[in-house]
Amino acid sequence: MNLAAMIGMQIRKFRNEKGFTLEELSFKSGLNAAHLGQIERGLRNPTIDTLERICSALEINFLDLINNCEDIPVKSTDPDNIRRKIDAQLSSMTLDEQKDILRIILIFRRRSNDEDKND
Repeated sequence: MNLAAMIGMQIRKFRNEKGFTLEELSFKSGLNAAHLGQIERGLRNPTIDTLERICSALEINFLDLINNCEDIPVKSTDPDNIRRKIDAQLSSMTLDEQKDILRIILIFRRRSNDEDKND
């Protein structure tokens, strides 16, 4: 299963837990219901801004949304091979998608640093 599908499943799970219909989430997030449906089915790749609006409407943290998306296997343990795979993924993305990935990395780094300070 790809990341977009896993994130979509998470959005649907949280939406159902809140008891929201797709239309209610659409209203609360200011996003088109059809677009949200495509995101939930993994047919659209949402931007970071779109995910932020969805998280805000669901009253959840961005990290809550993506925490259960860790099931994508990374088979290699060789750092050079991992870097090559990351580079290959990035090279097929638009500049805006690459910026979104950088934002995600910075969020994770900040979270990791915050957890280290609290230990």
